[in-house]
Amino acid sequence: MGKRITSILGLFLLTLSFCSTWQAIQGRNRKNLLRLELDMTKEEVLRIMGTPNLNEAYKLPDEGSLLVWFYYTNRKWANGNITKDECMPLVFENGKLIGWGDEFYVNKIKVAVEIIKKYG
Repeated sequence: MGKRITSILGLFLLTLSFCSTWQAIQGRNRKNLLRLELDMTKEEVLRIMGTPNLNEAYKLPDEGSLLVWFYYTNRKWANGNITKDECMPLVFENGKLIGWGDEFYVNKIKVAVEIIKKYG
């Protein structure tokens, strides 16, 4: 019986630890987003935000590159996996931050895909 209680207590503490961890990450990322400015370099953003949770990259014909970093800001799923719909996208063009947010990301990717289809 003692081992069972210890196991249950351990599982409870692990779950509690995970909850505070994701909350801390979200809080830190939301706070750091307020420090971003347009035209920052990737290095400047890394110093503020740290390593992104997810990323995407696109090579644009004759227009350089498009890079998207995703930072965990909004927990939607309790499965422990971080997905793009739980993140704030930061969009870089040719190494400079050109915008962030879901609406900006979706519109920029639509344009990029059209360019790639047309010239790619």
